[in-house]
Amino acid sequence: MKLLNIFKQPKLATRLFMVGSIAVLLLVMAGFFLAVNQANRLAIQTQVRENTRYYLNEDFKNNDPYMTVNPDLEDMLTGPIISPFDPSMGNNGAKVDLVIFSDFMCSYCAEQEKVLKEVIAGYDGKVRLIWKDYPESKPESASYQAAVAGRCAQEQGKFWEYHDALYAADSGLNRDTFLQISDMLSLNRSAFEKCLDSDKAKLLVDDNIDEANALDITGVPFVYVNDQEIMGGMNADNLKRIIDIEMNE
Repeated sequence: MKLLNIFKQPKLATRLFMVGSIAVLLLVMAGFFLAVNQANRLAIQTQVRENTRYYLNEDFKNNDPYMTVNPDLEDMLTGPIISPFDPSMGNNGAKVDLVIFSDFMCSYCAEQEKVLKEVIAGYDGKVRLIWKDYPESKPESASYQAAVAGRCAQEQGKFWEYHDALYAADSGLNRDTFLQISDMLSLNRSAFEKCLDSDKAKLLVDDNIDEANALDITGVPFVYVNDQEIMGGMNADNLKRIIDIEMNE
């Protein structure tokens, strides 16, 4: 019986070899998954880089803003940041970007947007409209909360539909209204509510507010045609003239 046990139980050296082999295998697998995650992360960063455009001051034009340690936006920017994180309407490869800093509590902003949409419709995809949030900076304000709700709708691919419904809302902008609109647009209510209470959408809104402050924007609506500032209201004819100039540059 003892003789059989000798054959059944592996020697200490064999056990150590097996444990060591398993440990090495686990380390190799961990290294592989870390490498894959790092590759995915770099791919995402590259994609964001390639789809983000900065209008920079001369001091930054020859430098990569990603390599600048904590750059001061106010010193860095001369125009809006064209980023895939912001809602847009039109082709990503458009030659001219209309950027509007806006607020869902601003009725005049809605009127100005009608002019912008009317104009870009005549350019057959060569002009893109980009939305930037510039609500009140207080998180408890209806203005700020509406901006967050819009970004939560963006997460589910329905920013512009939700945007239109917010401007059309008659009952005031509050959480009940936000949820009613989400139901009306058949959004996933659970995911929408979770988004309203998380920081993800708030960070997007805060980034836009920081950008507007860095550009010294003091009111809405505020429009850029590429990096050209449009002060005050803009009618369709004047807007077309500015777009045509940008088209020819």
